[in-house]
Amino acid sequence: MRTFRFGHGSWDLGQRVYLMGIVNCTPDSFSDGGHYFHWEDAVTRAETLLADGADVVDLGGESTRPGHQPVSVAEEWGRLGPVLTELRHRRPDAVISVDTHKAEVAARAIAAGADIINDIWGLMGDPGMLRVVAASQVGVVMMFNQDPAFLPGELAIDRMLDFFARGLLQAGEAGVGPDRILVDPGLGFGYAVEDNWTVLRNLPRFRGLGAGMLVGPSRKRFLGHLTGRPPAERDVATAAVAVLAAEAGMDVVRVHEIAPTRDAMRVWGAWKQVWQP
Repeated sequence: MRTFRFGHGSWDLGQRVYLMGIVNCTPDSFSDGGHYFHWEDAVTRAETLLADGADVVDLGGESTRPGHQPVSVAEEWGRLGPVLTELRHRRPDAVISVDTHKAEVAARAIAAGADIINDIWGLMGDPGMLRVVAASQVGVVMMFNQDPAFLPGELAIDRMLDFFARGLLQAGEAGVGPDRILVDPGLGFGYAVEDNWTVLRNLPRFRGLGAGMLVGPSRKRFLGHLTGRPPAERDVATAAVAVLAAEAGMDVVRVHEIAPTRDAMRVWGAWKQVWQP
């Protein structure tokens, strides 16, 4: 049985799909427009997602939307620190992920009780990131994030698999085994609309990497292109993709709204005659 180990816990993979709820502690998120920028609102939002059935909440202090403005370590941690500290105080049992690509922010988050570091650059952006996570027991989300020119249709899948194989090898040499890693194909990050569907159709190919697998379709532009709906109205489409991802063998789905996705997982679980949250 495959296992994903993180911080103070672990998940048995392959038994069910785990749900990661998104909390954007930013003023400029594409999906929620800064509704949870104040730390108290962000903590309340995280608690709501946990009550709705999230297995983990993912706190982000820097927007990664197209055209976003980078922020400093101090500013990012100023947004994240109070949320993480208070949430850990209120919910010592909660699994908390921090979405950052900065090694210094990751180090501070780990010291404050984060269980997982979610790095959009797959540990390849900040040269200190691998050292920071290797010195801890946190789990890691290793996301694929390359220039759009690097993604010519079907050939992209082979290149993504190569990226993850090299990343897993490098992480293993540093002491971070595949049982501490979730690979994420990075839907929506520089992809043309059709490329997202190409990746989704090929998700079963990622099952041979030996690590856990996460997919994050939530409210992404390719769903807006399909449905004609703005970001806040894409949760039904997101839940539909979550079911497709579950059928393809994904272990974790990262979404903004847990409740509809949880219901969709229950329907899929009943159809497949497997237990779901």
